[in-house]
Amino acid sequence: MERNEIGMARPAPTTINCPVCGQPFNAIVEQIIDVGRDPTAKERLLSGRVNLITCPHCGYQGVVGSPMIYHDPEKELAIIHVPMELGLQQTEREKIIGDMTNAVMRSLPDDAPKGYLLQPNMALTMQGLIDQVLEADGITREMIDEQLHKVELVDELAQADSETRQQLLEENIELFDLTFIEMVRAAAQAAAQAEDHRRSLRLNNISKWLMENTEAGQQVKAQQDALIEASQELQALGESLTREAFVDLLVQAADNPTKVDALATLGRGILDYTTFQLITERVKGAATQEEKDLLGAMRDRVLEISAEFERQSRAVVERAADTLRSLLQASDIPAAIHANLDRIDDAFLQVLQANLDEARRSGNVDASSRLRQIRDEVLRLIQASAPPEIQLINELLSLESEDESVALLHSRQADVNEQLVHIMGDLSVQLREAGNDQAADRLDQLRVEAEQLIS
Repeated sequence: MERNEIGMARPAPTTINCPVCGQPFNAIVEQIIDVGRDPTAKERLLSGRVNLITCPHCGYQGVVGSPMIYHDPEKELAIIHVPMELGLQQTEREKIIGDMTNAVMRSLPDDAPKGYLLQPNMALTMQGLIDQVLEADGITREMIDEQLHKVELVDELAQADSETRQQLLEENIELFDLTFIEMVRAAAQAAAQAEDHRRSLRLNNISKWLMENTEAGQQVKAQQDALIEASQELQALGESLTREAFVDLLVQAADNPTKVDALATLGRGILDYTTFQLITERVKGAATQEEKDLLGAMRDRVLEISAEFERQSRAVVERAADTLRSLLQASDIPAAIHANLDRIDDAFLQVLQANLDEARRSGNVDASSRLRQIRDEVLRLIQASAPPEIQLINELLSLESEDESVALLHSRQADVNEQLVHIMGDLSVQLREAGNDQAADRLDQLRVEAEQLIS
């Protein structure tokens, strides 16, 4: 790996020689992980995405070993990690550490504390660095080990025979909290998606046992029952679902916090200023102090839930905006996008399109060009990673005329099957619901053609 001069706290383009095929390629390598400047840095570090590279020639994926400093100015925390496998001499190692530390110091305001940077913590391994970061957040090694034990226990339970499984459940009942139940349910869903029906059935049976025999399970069951009941009540209102009717349901459920949570979750779309005004009027109009306290507690809980939804929404948008900023700064956009594939979601695409529209309106040609390059590369990757049926449908709809689409469909007859026809039907419904009747009509015609090819 070529070394870059450390000048500022952002990723640097680096030439990598693939350890498998030996071919050189450009990648984004970070040496300064500064959570003060990049709020996403800690998340990327803890999820193993810092310096994760993918060879475009052979597909190899792995983490590049590189000198690194982790910096959290709020906690006055600095951690240095220089991989032993780099085999650096002591003088070279000290120079790199000095360069990284000085770069961080120069990035801080003149009046910011800097003393802790003169004696940074050292981590011999990347895992040691991560452990120190987690410990600074109050997550101890014991807590991490317990979480790992839970992961291993889920796997043991999925593989054990009925007698051993029952013994494991009875011996580890103190570990069965809400997190463990969620882990079991997620593992069952993953097994079902992988068509490992035996493992899925066992895990679902374990989930059922946990729901019936643990305090956490009873809590989950109460939440599920409340969600079902709240959903039925909201559906029963149908077109009569007004803010006043919604507040009536909240008032009736005021003595059942779990039901209040369920109603607030399902009705978050109408948790606005007017709704809270109506709730406040009910609180003020309470006949007794006891009723006023009960309704006040209900209002406070709904406010908390609403605030949490807003916080999560802001966090999603901020995360998408941070990702876009990182891509805009990258010298190699395709490589940067590959390094951030797990952050490319609907929110990112919406933020990207909003920025592209704004750049066009303001006449910022350079920004518009770069944003369009990012959009085109992202869409290309999404298309390439889509199931074969979706790729074929996209190709069919991208052609200008129906005749061209039909001709392509016939030329790809080997790829036409019942699954393709089923997906065509589902997509047609979605297009119609989105108001795109023209595309839906065309897809329906192609579906009829595909059905004829199968028969």
